[in-house]
Amino acid sequence: MATTTKAVGDLFDLLERKPDLLVDADLTVERDGVAFTVRGYDDFVAVDLPSLGAAVAIWRDRLVGGPDAAAALAAAGLTAEIRVRGAPVARLGVDAVPSSLAKRLGLGPVQLFLDGALLAITPRRG
Repeated sequence: MATTTKAVGDLFDLLERKPDLLVDADLTVERDGVAFTVRGYDDFVAVDLPSLGAAVAIWRDRLVGGPDAAAALAAAGLTAEIRVRGAPVARLGVDAVPSSLAKRLGLGPVQLFLDGALLAITPRRG
């Protein structure tokens, strides 16, 4: 764990000396047989997943903890939004407004969108 902490600390040191990042991306990524899109526009990155289960799996398997990921994004001047079938379910980074529910769940400084989560679990019509 000390290696991860040191690596994250080194990342923060590096980011603090750099101007904000700008992202321009339009990718389709496949992980464990699940395809999803990553689109970046300036200081905003949207990750759109096909299901809430895929979003939870990616969150559980992340290399950096939620608070560290949110802090790294904020330090870089970036915001990431996690979407399921186009509906926003979470946001972290500089423009996120941390949810008290996320803090109680131990997710760190993450903004949760309950209406987006409800849409994410609603079966698609036709």
